[in-house]
Amino acid sequence: MVQQLHVTSLSGGRLCQSSGILRKGVQAAKMKHYEVEILDAKTKDKLCFLDKVEPNATIGEIKSMFHKSHPQWYPTRQSIRLDAKGKSLKDEDVLQQLPVGTTATFYFRDLGAQISWVTVFLTEYTGPLVLYLMFYFRVPFIYASKYDFSTSKHWVVQ
Repeated sequence: MVQQLHVTSLSGGRLCQSSGILRKGVQAAKMKHYEVEILDAKTKDKLCFLDKVEPNATIGEIKSMFHKSHPQWYPTRQSIRLDAKGKSLKDEDVLQQLPVGTTATFYFRDLGAQISWVTVFLTEYTGPLVLYLMFYFRVPFIYASKYDFSTSKHWVVQ
């Protein structure tokens, strides 16, 4: 049986919600829950407080919980860190395996808008192809007007 918990708290003037999931066969009284506080890495302002987070929650799940209260920062845009200037934690890292107590303090940094690898690939290969075609077809602003849109005498160009 999976039971859904919803906890709501007010932090920094913003409503912040936490949702923990209890795994099958685990009693709520026996489980040691964590409290997760998320601060802005630059200003150290409290952005969110997540109460009753399960010990085997991953950073990816914490990012999803944070996204519920701050929809403008979707999980791939978030960088969660143990130290304000430290390295980002991986999404696969488990909360109970990190060097934190029952009250964990994480630092959030906005990575900015993210683009997909397909967009990167298309952008990377479209540029050289367009440049090659401009020289191949001898566009007037590259060559003199007497050579524009004409074929070359040399077979290497073909």
